[in-house]
Amino acid sequence: MTDKPWYMENYKQKFSARSTQRILPKVEAALAEEMAARNSKRDTLYFHPSELAKADWCPRSSWYKINGYEEVDSSYMGLRRMNILAEGNNIHDKWQRWMYQAGGLSGDWKCVECTHIWQDVSPKTCPKCMYTELEYREVPVSSDEFRIIGHADGVWQDAEGEAVVELKSVGLGTLRWEAPALYEGYEKGEMTLDGLWGAIKRPLLSHRKQVNLYMYLLGIPKSIVIYEWKPSQEVKEFQLSLDMDLLQPILDGVSEAKIAVETGVIPNRPTEAAYKGCSFCRFCSFKSECWSSK
Repeated sequence: MTDKPWYMENYKQKFSARSTQRILPKVEAALAEEMAARNSKRDTLYFHPSELAKADWCPRSSWYKINGYEEVDSSYMGLRRMNILAEGNNIHDKWQRWMYQAGGLSGDWKCVECTHIWQDVSPKTCPKCMYTELEYREVPVSSDEFRIIGHADGVWQDAEGEAVVELKSVGLGTLRWEAPALYEGYEKGEMTLDGLWGAIKRPLLSHRKQVNLYMYLLGIPKSIVIYEWKPSQEVKEFQLSLDMDLLQPILDGVSEAKIAVETGVIPNRPTEAAYKGCSFCRFCSFKSECWSSK
């Protein structure tokens, strides 16, 4: 394993070229360093709910990651992609702050002064040193049974009880990938942006899968999904209940993948995988290794 992730070599090559731009290349390089530092802390020995929820999740790719293979094949992590990720993080921070101010944000908290960590609902001060500057640490999610680790965006607690919170920024790119049939109507001019937003009557499938994983692993059978529509900043709230019919195939798949990791036997490729054809293979960090093996 290298100290730097695969995309840092791309930046080294890109910024060795002469450029008349003064700000953007330097910002992009700085963001790449920031992302490399953040990713170095991401757990790579477990499955993550965000990847398990994807329609094109590949157990074989996860197997390579967990077994420490180097990521060398992913597409260029340019400023646009990093900007999208940063905007998603900003939306999380904003809504978590608002839910805290509203008095119902439950989860883990860290005191900026004494670093004490505790579980609470919208606390005003640290119970150990009474300091008022607190950091929300979200809601840890883990399962040894399924080898899963992650964080839910939050838990909301009020008179109706607890509900897992999932915060999503939704735009045309989201729908192009997650709801192509819906997006096609807009692309053909059959639907306006407002019409497209109005057509979203429930969370997209991958988002429902992800929040169901959180509900199941946290033992909280209710959830609230907040959508923020990028084109206009309009918002929607969806309330969901645990759906085992939706969840069970995911649990079955990750159980098989866990056995593969523990036995060292690499999983088969998904039957629909075709090198440079299937969407997941095209962007997979391990495609060269995968397709050079049986």
